[in-house]
Amino acid sequence: MNFTQKHTVELQLTNLTPKEFLNIAIETSKSLGWSYGSVNDNGFVAYTNNGMFAWNAEVKAKIKNGFVDLISQSRGIYSIEFGRDKENLGRFISTFNNLRKILPGENLNTTEHRSSQVNFA
Repeated sequence: MNFTQKHTVELQLTNLTPKEFLNIAIETSKSLGWSYGSVNDNGFVAYTNNGMFAWNAEVKAKIKNGFVDLISQSRGIYSIEFGRDKENLGRFISTFNNLRKILPGENLNTTEHRSSQVNFA
């Protein structure tokens, strides 16, 4: 039996507005070499770029009531994903926290990284 694996982590938006979170999250995705698809006020979708014949994932961030649900889900059909989705989110969170420390605060509220206004289903 094949099924799609995923891993979810909930984070609190401590001392960040949703817009600030999104701007750091987009920079995080770029830093990890991911491409991002849709971005709106409620979150974003990004894609790992591990190559055409390699394991890849879709990473979603959904912002709601001061929290962010991060979800990494395999883009193929695998019976076992060997913890890669959990590893994706761990790398995202670590990179995000590092960038949060070094990005200038005045640039966090800009919307220059917006690629589209698509709502999450």
